[in-house]
Amino acid sequence: MRAAPVLALALACAACGAAAQSFTAAPADYELYRRTRTAKTSEERLAASFSYLDRQPEGRWRQEVERWFERAEPLYYQRAQGSVAGLTAYLATLPRGPHAKLAAERIAELQQARRIERQQDAELLDEALGVEQRLADADEMRREVVRQVGDWAGRLASIPSFGQPTSELPHETIHHYRVVEPVARCADERCVKSVALPYAIPDGKRLSARKVLFDVELALHRGNVVRARLAGPELWSRLYEATDRKPVAAGDAQARTEAIARSVQVVESSLGSSFAGSECHRDAVSPVILHRECRGVRVRMLAAATPESDDELSVEPLEKSLP
Repeated sequence: MRAAPVLALALACAACGAAAQSFTAAPADYELYRRTRTAKTSEERLAASFSYLDRQPEGRWRQEVERWFERAEPLYYQRAQGSVAGLTAYLATLPRGPHAKLAAERIAELQQARRIERQQDAELLDEALGVEQRLADADEMRREVVRQVGDWAGRLASIPSFGQPTSELPHETIHHYRVVEPVARCADERCVKSVALPYAIPDGKRLSARKVLFDVELALHRGNVVRARLAGPELWSRLYEATDRKPVAAGDAQARTEAIARSVQVVESSLGSSFAGSECHRDAVSPVILHRECRGVRVRMLAAATPESDDELSVEPLEKSLP
């Protein structure tokens, strides 16, 4: 009968043992431990646990706090290490924690990676802008080729003063012929303006440089203009490349045929309405690819039969229209 009261007393003492520790522990030890148990967030508990372990190496609750901290802290760092914000939060919570040095180094790595990424983005942007500018420049150069060939075809076809001196040419024609570089040179009853225009066409992922060469020639007789000619090596192929941005390789008969057909369209458009009527059309017999006769003027486009010959546009007065 006496054993029952003794057992009950033993159980009661065991139940109140943990609480009794707070009365027997140092006040500072208990206060630090209490903070680990009353923390409302993981960060607060981690900070409180680290503080306890750091300041109470012989603390009454060290083993309990240490077991929890050794499980929780690595998981917290693992979640934090993927971002600068997470690592910064880790250092704010555990400035001297087990992974504090790694966290600082990781922040530096991520910031450096971000700087490199931003630099690469800037370089890519600069490169894209550069490519865009080069493409825009290439477009403008091609337009200039088409513009100049077309303008000269139109000017020559509209000469109203065959059989008269060059001074009687239209003022705009004289300006572009004698003043705008490269200026025309005259010798032995022949005036020639030699034009070279660079351009580029897409070739895969790059631009392939090209150049069109042509002469604007006026044939004279006793100082009077008797014939005009626009001619250059593979002129119609180069004109096609500038208009359609497709390369014409030497010996590619299909591409050359397409180039000739496209160039006829460009020149026809440049001649304007003066040569558009059906009464102006004449049959074109090879090597002539376009033949028009109107207003006392004969206009013919010729395609070179060999690479050594020039493509040309010939403009001359009909014999009966000469003074």
